[in-house]
Amino acid sequence: MKTYARDFFRIPSPRGHRTPALRVAAGIGIPLIVLVLIGRTDLTIFAVFGALTGVFGRVEPHWLRLKHQSLAGLLMSLSIVGGVICGGLGINGWPLVGIGTLMAGVLSIVADVLRLRPSGPLFYIFAFMATASAPFAGQLWEAAVTGVASVGVALILGFMGRLWARRTEPDRQLAETPLPPWSRISAQAGRYFVALGLAGSIGVMSGLGHHYWAMVAAAAPISAVGASGGLVRAVYRIIGTYAGVLLTAALLTVEWPPLSLAILIAVLQFLGEVFVISHYSIALIFMTPVALMMTEFVAPGPAGSLVADRALETTIGAVIAFFVILLTTRKQRARERELAKPQST
Repeated sequence: MKTYARDFFRIPSPRGHRTPALRVAAGIGIPLIVLVLIGRTDLTIFAVFGALTGVFGRVEPHWLRLKHQSLAGLLMSLSIVGGVICGGLGINGWPLVGIGTLMAGVLSIVADVLRLRPSGPLFYIFAFMATASAPFAGQLWEAAVTGVASVGVALILGFMGRLWARRTEPDRQLAETPLPPWSRISAQAGRYFVALGLAGSIGVMSGLGHHYWAMVAAAAPISAVGASGGLVRAVYRIIGTYAGVLLTAALLTVEWPPLSLAILIAVLQFLGEVFVISHYSIALIFMTPVALMMTEFVAPGPAGSLVADRALETTIGAVIAFFVILLTTRKQRARERELAKPQST
């Protein structure tokens, strides 16, 4: 516990994280600026989620990164299309939570089998639930093309470093992560199913209007490496989000022109990506405004209710994830503690 407390107050160095963070930020900024210039900011949410393909395989060698980002991009594109279809059909509330919960369990298995990192269904469920809940009066093909185009930008940026590498320099080889036992894959899928189902249900009953935020908050800790890491991430998620909503409230006092807002979102994503691996709470200070402000292009709303909903729904989801992990990983946490003990010589 002392170690976690000490790590929380230590500001990590950004060294080694700036280049991947810059790729992700550019992957978001380029499509957003294009949409602003052509006057189609109503497509912003689809561009942002397509661009988040860039977070996958961030430390992998180029060819392996291209493979994993292509697979992740396909899943992101399908999630966007599925969300738009559900939104167009007027599916919301309990039915949408049910579909999202089922998808979480299935996509958890798919992501593990494909060895995608970050693991789990977090980004796909976020894309599906958000696009299903956001107002959109355009055509399905417009949303699909926007999402796929952003995926394409992320793939190009992810592979670009290989194009100017010295011809005599072979791509660094890195074996794919071994496939976990099926018992562990199914258990993890079960945790997502239970946690997101509970979070979404309580979110709907709360009447706050953004129940999918509770589901996203529940998914994030479960995706952490190790059961103990998941418990810590749940706490970090709450603290980081609270700080993030305060920053969001301050930023929303400014009436941002569309181009400035696009650049701001890209900068915030960059800062979040710099810290997302080394300090989750600091990362969320910058990522929370991205999640909230990307809807400002389409449906500006009262800042007070927006940030309050985010804080409350995040608390619901993170607390549920904490207890789901606590109750279902006792043996796993015991093994982790045993491995962490210093070995006698």
